Parts: sequence; structure tokens; C-alpha cells
Amino acid sequence: MYDVITIADSILKIAKKAGKRLTPLQLMKLTYIAHGWSLGLKRGALFSERIEAWKYGPVIPDLYHATKRWGRDPIPLENIEGAVDVDQDTEDFLEDVFQKYGHMNGIALSALTHKPGTPWHDVYEQGVLGIEIPDALIEKHYEKLLNERSSRPPAR
Repeated sequence: MYDVITIADSILKIAKKAGKRLTPLQLMKLTYIAHGWSLGLKRGALFSERIEAWKYGPVIPDLYHATKRWGRDPIPLENIEGAVDVDQDTEDFLEDVFQKYGHMNGIALSALTHKPGTPWHDVYEQGVLGIEIPDALIEKHYEKLLNERSSRPPAR
């Protein structure tokens, strides 16, 4: 397991290699989605930092505070240096997540993470701050998504 900043930094480096810049919102949601899929696929948690249900979806407060200075602007590429700092298996996994979700803008990613039936939707209470979204709930949701995908008939 890594800290959330290492995972987010790895995603930024993968995006940079792909010639793409990410906003803090995109990075937040990609980091959350990667964590969810890691749990759902029984790979284990990518990080241990707290995830909370905020008004516009799940937020990892440590990552939010580290990236909020860029607001809605993309995180500058010059702030992203070097090789990915995770093991090869985790890097491959993050690259796969990025390949599947990295083309989406922040609004689309946000919509995925807080629609009805998501962990955020299950715990969010309007006007209440600091509600944690437990990993067990995230894991259950992504297991369900995996089961739904594997039970679909193949595309023709």
C-alpha cells in the first residue's frame, strides 16, 4: 500500500507520458476510481487515507489540500517529474485505469462517482461534513460493477 500522494503522482506521470494534463478534479476522481477498482478486484487498498462524501462526490482530503491551489486549471506538466514511484504491477494497474478513464473530463468522472447506487450516494447527507466512505462499501460497489460487466453478453 502507498500513500495517496504517491498514487496520485503516479497517475500524473502516466498522464504526462500520454501527453495529457489533468485538473485536480480529474486527478481526484481517477485516484478514487483506481482505489475502488483495486479493492473490487481484490488487489487490496492502494492507500489508507480517508475518503469523505463531499457535496460533489467522494474526496480524499489529503489529495484535495495538495492540489487545490490549481483550482480548475490543469496541474502544470513541469511539476510532474521522473519515473512512476510504485512497483511495476501497480504501475500497470494504474495505466490500465488511466487508459479506461483518462479520456474523461472532471465533470464526467464526477458524475460516475456520485450517481445513485454509488458509495457516495449511500453515505452522503446534505450539509453534514466529514462523513467517511468506508473502503468496505467502496469494495462492495466495485465488486458489483465487476460482476455486472462479466455477466453481460459479448458485443457483436
